[in-house]
Amino acid sequence: MSNTSRRSFLKKTAAVTAGSCLAPVVVSSTALGLDGTTPPSERITMGLIGSGSHGRGWNLPLMFKNPDQQVVAVCDPDKGYTAAAQKQVVDFYSKKFGKEYECKSYEDFRDVVNRKDIDAVCIATPDHWHVPMSVFAMKAGKHVICEKPTRTIQEGRLMCETQKKTGLVFQTASENRSIPVYQQLVNLARNGHLGEVKHVKVLLPPGNTMARDPNKRGGETTVQPIPDTLNYELWTGPAPLLPYIPIRLHYNWRWNLAYSGGVLPDWGSHLINAAQWALGTDDTGPVEVQGTGEFPPFEEPWNTANTFKLYYRYANGITMDVWSEVPGIKIEGTKGWVLSRGWRSPLTASDEKLLQIKFDNSGDDKKDFGRPESNANDWGGGGEHRDFTICIKSGKPPKPTYYTAESGHRTHTIAHLGNISMQLGGKKILWNPQTETFEGESAEEAKKNSFFVREQREPWSFDKIDSWINVG
Repeated sequence: MSNTSRRSFLKKTAAVTAGSCLAPVVVSSTALGLDGTTPPSERITMGLIGSGSHGRGWNLPLMFKNPDQQVVAVCDPDKGYTAAAQKQVVDFYSKKFGKEYECKSYEDFRDVVNRKDIDAVCIATPDHWHVPMSVFAMKAGKHVICEKPTRTIQEGRLMCETQKKTGLVFQTASENRSIPVYQQLVNLARNGHLGEVKHVKVLLPPGNTMARDPNKRGGETTVQPIPDTLNYELWTGPAPLLPYIPIRLHYNWRWNLAYSGGVLPDWGSHLINAAQWALGTDDTGPVEVQGTGEFPPFEEPWNTANTFKLYYRYANGITMDVWSEVPGIKIEGTKGWVLSRGWRSPLTASDEKLLQIKFDNSGDDKKDFGRPESNANDWGGGGEHRDFTICIKSGKPPKPTYYTAESGHRTHTIAHLGNISMQLGGKKILWNPQTETFEGESAEEAKKNSFFVREQREPWSFDKIDSWINVG
């Protein structure tokens, strides 16, 4: 049954029940949508895939705040995580609706996606699972809000093409575009108040402190028996199957090349994207990158770059430096500059008057490049999830989200290119963003790099995805 027919069915059922001679049933006003909340027939039913710290600590609270979403299922290959997420959901909705709430938990993400009553999924897994799960979900007819980043450039392109083919809503799950500080920074640049933009500086935090100092390596760093509560085969999925080392998994997976690219794509998904947004280059990228990084003095359990210094050049001559310091971004133009030094920190500028400009679409120099119509700037009240659901409910074809699959892919590509240059010993990488191919002397080496393409472990390869679909 489609989402539309399911909602029509619910409405018809409600009408029949209202006209029949049955004993009265006491239902809370919240459940009926009478207190200003969204009625059940209009809520987007959500499945959470990935119930770790970011799934439970960030995405669930945002979905709880959003009246247009209702979580009905949680999933994780770690039973401890699913139990915690399930309790969190049941406790919240039981209190909200005034009756015991049912939320099913699953180990296998395919069981969530194949539920006919689920409209959309939130994917909050380690990076190596983002694209396979997103492609599967969209092919199965589900809208997707997925954490960032991708694992390879070619996987990112596949994700974008799947979204275009299915026409479903995809949101790259980053609160960055919901934060007023970055909206103001982007509006100043895009409206010409800084003059012609010449240079961008992106500051990202260093990587894992434990990896930088072997004496601080806490937790189990040696091979251990796989606990009964963890489906390690499913957790690993398309990545290489490595010996089980506890400290390499939850949260710390981001510092291992089997699963992620380290802090560069992780934090770059926020602040490199802010640069792309400010430059108006969401659908393209730089043509040149070169840089070096400092790596851990050991191969296991972490091996991504801890610090880096990268240089990028766009075809129009704009340059961008990305290096390790504190999270921040500075846009420099011919008339001035604007800076946020520190995550979500207040702006400073070459002229304080720049910070007083209000962007309200009242003139060509005051166009608002944020999404005020979606209330997305209230990041604490729903942020990316609010924007996601508004786009779903906008009709067909749906309105694109403020951080689309294409925009996310292009941002992640910039980070992947930086990792490739570092892994090639600091060689200059020439990139054609139109064809998404390498050029120049380093092209052959670069296109073999695992941040461009890598083989997926069976039976989790992309050619198996269609066989997973069993929505009915």
